[in-house]
Amino acid sequence: MTMPYKTLAATAPCWCLLAALAVSALCLPARAAEGPTRPKPVLEMLFEGNLADTSPSRRTGTPRGEVRFVDGRHGQCASFDGRAWVDTGFAQKELGEQFTVECWVNPAAQQGPHADIFGNHVGEGLGFVLQQDGSSTNQFLAAYGAGSGRWVTTEAAPLAPGRWQHVALVKTPQGLRFYVNGVLVAEEEDPAPARPSPMPVAVGLGYSEQERCFRGLVDDFRIWNQALSDFSHAGIDPALARQTRSLCLPATPRPAAARPAQSWTLATDDTRITLGVTGAGELVVSELCCPATGWNWTGRPVAFGFWSGAEVAGQDKKLRWRFVGADVEEDQGRKLTLRFACDDPALEIRSQWHARPGGGPVHHALVLTNASTEPVTIGEQPTFDLDLAGASAMWCFHSDGRTPDPVGVYRHALATDQAGRRYTVRTTPNGEFIPYVVLDADQRHGVYVGLEWSYCRIEVVKLADGTSPSVRLRAGNVADLCAELAPGETIETRPGFLGAYDGDLDDAGNRLRRWLMRHRVPEVLRRDPGYPKVQWNAFGATGKAPGSWDPVEKKFYPLIDDIAPLGFEEVMIDVGWWQKGEPDPDQADWPSGMKKAADYAHKKGLRFGLYWTDNLDMADPKGRRQRADRIRRLFREHGADMWRSDCTRGAVIGSSYASTRGFYAMVDALAGEIPGFQWENCSGGGRIKDYGAMRRSVKIFNSDTYSPLHVRQAFYDSSYAFHPTQIEGHLGSTDGRYRPRGVAGIRYAFRSMSMGAPEWFLDAPNGGNGSEPWTRQEKDALKACVETYKARIRPLVRQADLYHVFPRPDGRRGDGIEYYDPAEGKGVVYLFQPSGKTAVEAIRFRGLDAGRTYRLDFEDGTHPSVVKSGAELMDKGLPVRLEGEEASELIFFEVVR
Repeated sequence: MTMPYKTLAATAPCWCLLAALAVSALCLPARAAEGPTRPKPVLEMLFEGNLADTSPSRRTGTPRGEVRFVDGRHGQCASFDGRAWVDTGFAQKELGEQFTVECWVNPAAQQGPHADIFGNHVGEGLGFVLQQDGSSTNQFLAAYGAGSGRWVTTEAAPLAPGRWQHVALVKTPQGLRFYVNGVLVAEEEDPAPARPSPMPVAVGLGYSEQERCFRGLVDDFRIWNQALSDFSHAGIDPALARQTRSLCLPATPRPAAARPAQSWTLATDDTRITLGVTGAGELVVSELCCPATGWNWTGRPVAFGFWSGAEVAGQDKKLRWRFVGADVEEDQGRKLTLRFACDDPALEIRSQWHARPGGGPVHHALVLTNASTEPVTIGEQPTFDLDLAGASAMWCFHSDGRTPDPVGVYRHALATDQAGRRYTVRTTPNGEFIPYVVLDADQRHGVYVGLEWSYCRIEVVKLADGTSPSVRLRAGNVADLCAELAPGETIETRPGFLGAYDGDLDDAGNRLRRWLMRHRVPEVLRRDPGYPKVQWNAFGATGKAPGSWDPVEKKFYPLIDDIAPLGFEEVMIDVGWWQKGEPDPDQADWPSGMKKAADYAHKKGLRFGLYWTDNLDMADPKGRRQRADRIRRLFREHGADMWRSDCTRGAVIGSSYASTRGFYAMVDALAGEIPGFQWENCSGGGRIKDYGAMRRSVKIFNSDTYSPLHVRQAFYDSSYAFHPTQIEGHLGSTDGRYRPRGVAGIRYAFRSMSMGAPEWFLDAPNGGNGSEPWTRQEKDALKACVETYKARIRPLVRQADLYHVFPRPDGRRGDGIEYYDPAEGKGVVYLFQPSGKTAVEAIRFRGLDAGRTYRLDFEDGTHPSVVKSGAELMDKGLPVRLEGEEASELIFFEVVR
């Protein structure tokens, strides 16, 4: 059983323990002890060379596997090797409605997936556990079963390897709490009682299967028949607890900054930022606004803090920063570099802000250099840390990795929240959210922030009540950046962008998408109007059998002969073409090799892509070199035009700052040395969905399910945040048996996956892998769809504004999107009617010129052409009725000249 879980942060491997212990968005104030007296624990194992229970119950634990005793915090402790655990013999039914389970823990550097420190959870929602968050090493969450398969889980918090930390799982009548070092770091409100598990409570494991055993040390394990909030008995260092608490995002406004002694203004067409430095050397953002609205979101400026501490030669150092100077460059917009320095140790900061010509946000990059003669270890630093006023709502967007999220687009009503309400947007290579947040003022104007990183978070906490409350926004840190900088070494924190806009959510997205296309996507997408290409992924067509992860050469060449005449431009060989652990073609299945396959595809006018995956650690230089060498072989030996990543043998990136930094460095190096290098971004679907990865990839495999509905849902969500040129729609099925039928079915399917970058995931039209061969009418329909996409839709995908003119697809109501390019006066509406039972309401267009007239043509002829004013199309809308199930239409429109 794998219960639902939420990802938070990665391992902090060194001095940054203190930063790692309070990363949760729910770091809450300490609570008073609940009662004048505390009873004794109902189980207490101190692990002083034995498994004796020193509570009044006097049990004796039973070792399962080799449990050793080694030096602990004080005296001895239990050591677990990932295969052993302790059966305490304690039954959960002995606990009441509220209880506490606590211990000291010192994790090893590596854990298996879902490793458990303690617990007893089993299927059907029974028991409790302190469990690692999937494969995110040493990030632990608390959970309990509420019965009927339901789990109540907290956010995850990281535990540093090689260091002692106190942890506690506390079940209260109101819900579940998770404490680290006596600080409440996560809480989930849910009054459901904990349902007892038949499994006795275990230490070093918390599940009925041994593969989830813990690696590391455990000491002073206790169970209480009471919900504790005071852990003074545990001997927690008060200084450690204070620092843990101080790193939480507070819900109280910060003091206003002093008036800047110097200031500089940067501006795009719709974002103006004024930066200042006070007499005390503090950086201040004193203005953030869209000139069209005049509203200053930072009307009460606060200091923008830098690293407060570091470690040198084993000693903690408090850092004191002074302003050194500013450099302004006017090339390609305006670039401001503010320089700060610390004398002990000698460190230098460059805070670089870049406003480019045109619309869009201002980019920020923060770089730290060790100018001292000794190694310096530093911890986390946010990219943005602002107090903002004026937002009525906060928007965030799920990545839809694997299967599209049930909600997808989240709106949090700040205006109705109580002060102190916190929201956290997490991005991990395992899924979660896109690192992009929009704060809007009643859909009239707003600000947005995004991060170029695959493992990060954005936090928002409401500071005051009111209809337009103030909030603190902190973006960038997840408390896992912990780096030792050698003398002269430089490190960049997570870069990001900050923008303001006039209008609603789509207006924000359109300004951002145009900026992304101009500045933050691979160069080939900007300069080549033939992108995005129309691709056929060969998984469903070339397997030994339907659904096989073992493609074969004899089915590849007939596929190419089939799809080239239909206008397809790329073919991708998916998982399993190699043998053993290197990218060597399987000689039994590919006797002619991949180079011949590439040459054949090229001869037929198709680009050729190859899938490659392995489990090498991107935080390790050796792992990066080995993976890079294997990827080079795809291009140099096998003739590939594109590398497709995935996680079938291990994480593509890994949930840590170091892994992300290493992966980006590897991809940048490959792009610099391999002519025409391209990366198709996939990791079990659209899980690596962030601005750092998208800056380097030509497109992303948008989710890991392939139905028309899921493809459209994932596109709907991601297109708020990314340019559609990079969003790949991949319609098909994992067994290759999905087959659209009839002309209308072909159109519905192709259109569902061609709102951005199109990709089939189907058997060949010849039926070579078991499906029914296509009719001539179906092939002709697909060829026409491909031609329409290339000639009329692709230019709009590249250049037009995008509007979400329908609700999110749900499989019942009509759905679709609108593209409109005001410079060309042309656009298209994608219209889908999944069910004939629900008629599509009038389509209200967006972005048109109210004073101009437009001619509308229906690609399939479902309605006669019509001429209407922009005002009528936007105000009254266009009534459209389609017949049948899974019906679709393309409505092209353009200004009547």
